[in-house]
Amino acid sequence: MKILPLGFESMGVRSMCTYVETDQKILIDPGTALAPLRFKLPPSYEELITLKRIRSSINTRAKESNIITISHYHHDHFTPFEDNIYLESKIEDAKILYSGKKVFLKNPHQNINQNQKKRAKKLIANLKILPGCEIIYSEGEANSKSFKCGETELTFSPALPHGKKGSPLGTVVALSIDYNGQKMMHASDVQGPISKNGLEYILKESPDILILSGPPHYLKGYILSEEDFIKSLQNLKEIGNQIPQIIVDHHLLRNDDGLKIIKTLNRNISGKLIPASQLINKKPLLLESQRKKLSIKNSNI
Repeated sequence: MKILPLGFESMGVRSMCTYVETDQKILIDPGTALAPLRFKLPPSYEELITLKRIRSSINTRAKESNIITISHYHHDHFTPFEDNIYLESKIEDAKILYSGKKVFLKNPHQNINQNQKKRAKKLIANLKILPGCEIIYSEGEANSKSFKCGETELTFSPALPHGKKGSPLGTVVALSIDYNGQKMMHASDVQGPISKNGLEYILKESPDILILSGPPHYLKGYILSEEDFIKSLQNLKEIGNQIPQIIVDHHLLRNDDGLKIIKTLNRNISGKLIPASQLINKKPLLLESQRKKLSIKNSNI
C-alpha cells in the first residue's frame, strides 16, 4: 500500500488530502483551503503560492485515480464547482477531477447541518451530469459499511462527531482501507478525537496506520473548552498506545504549539505520532501559524 499525503497543515495549507495506491488508486478528501483571515490578516504570499502547488498536485493525482472519497462537506475536504481563490478551485478542474470516477460521499440527507447540506446538494447536482461519474453514499447507519473494489476493501464509519458530541459543525465519515494484509484509516476532523464515539470506532478498527485530525489547540479557550482539550489529549494518548503509527495533523497544527504537543505525547506512548510532512521526509511548514511574521517580512521587501 502506497500512502502519499498531498495537503496538510504541516505542508502549508488547510487540508487532509491523501492519495492511496493499492490495486486501486484512491484520492481521499480532495480539498485544500486557506483561512481568508487569521490574526486579522489575509493569506501571505507564501501561503498563496503553496496553495497553488498543492492544488496542482491534487489535480494531477485525481487524473490517475479511479476512486474519490469525501468525508464531509467543508471546503478543505472536497473540491466544489466554483472559482474561489482561497480554495484555488476552478469549475473546469472540478469537472476533470470527478469525471469517470467512483465517488463515495457522506450521506447528504442524514447527520448533517444545513450549511453542509446546501454544499452537498450543489456538488451532487454537478456530479450527476458528469460523464462516467458513479455516486455512492458511503455512510453507515448504526454500523460501518464496506465495499469491495478489486482486492481492496473500503470500510466507511457511521457518522462521527466533528469534534465533540453534538457539535454544530456536524459529523464526518472515517475511511478504512484494507489491502494485502495492511489496514490504514483516514479519520478527518474528529479533532483528537474529542468524542467517545470517535475513540471507540478508531480502536475497534485497529488500523496499522492512522491519519488523524488532532484537537484544534488554536481555538482553546474560545470554541474549544479546557475540558474537551484535555479529553482529546487523553484519547490521543490511548490511541497512541494501541496503534503503532499515527499521522496527526490538520487542526492541531494551525499553531506552533501543535508540534510541542506531538513531542510531549511521544514521550508517553508506545506508538509513534508524526505530522504528515514527516511521512514524505519534509520538515513541517506551518504557514498559517506564521502569518503575522510573514506579513511583517513581506511588508519590508
